[in-house]
Amino acid sequence: MLRWRRSLGLPSPVAGALLLANLAIYGLQVAQGPAGQEWAWRFGLLPAVLLDSRGYAIHGSPTPYALTLFTSSFLHGDLGHLAVNLAFIAVLGTMVERAIGSWRFGIVWAAAVAVGGIFHALMNSASLIPTIGASAGVAGLIGVVTVGGWAGLLAGGLWLSVQLIGVLTQPPSFLDSNIAWQAHLAGFATGIMAGLLVRWEIRRRRSKDTHDKAGIRATAPRHGDKDRLGGMNG
Repeated sequence: MLRWRRSLGLPSPVAGALLLANLAIYGLQVAQGPAGQEWAWRFGLLPAVLLDSRGYAIHGSPTPYALTLFTSSFLHGDLGHLAVNLAFIAVLGTMVERAIGSWRFGIVWAAAVAVGGIFHALMNSASLIPTIGASAGVAGLIGVVTVGGWAGLLAGGLWLSVQLIGVLTQPPSFLDSNIAWQAHLAGFATGIMAGLLVRWEIRRRRSKDTHDKAGIRATAPRHGDKDRLGGMNG
């Protein structure tokens, strides 16, 4: 079982960097006024463009266009949208990063964002509505916590229930929904798989360390043995 540390105090390094980046980008977007509203079209993820970039020309978008899978995660539609994601990153992100390590956290976050965006694009292949927000990454963190113990399993189950209700009750056309439910679910699944992989890796490493220490104890000389040459026992 993963040992979750308390997330009180300052955010962990990668989670803290995500917080600052999201805040800074939102501040710049708001400061730009009407021009900042165009960022969603330039740096947000448009499913139809991602799947067929040759048929569209979006001025100012990243090249290759697949980079919008990541740039879109730093954009938010309003202050409420931003605040919710920042709260999850600050608390849940710090907890997860301290439990699995910064580099693993970074990989899980990037994978959840990318897989969530791709799945959303596949499910909305004709959509030219920009998708923005860090929700897929947050869902990935929830997925990691879900496999961390009984409390996490309960919290993840409740979160998943809300997402499934949202999917089942939204309009028949995915294009009419203001929430990227598919991205959330794909990010969540990515987090679960990553969490299971991390658990396996940690157990394997601990088992190896235990085996190595047992081997050292078995081959080390007993303290009661005397060195006839008068040498020092290490």
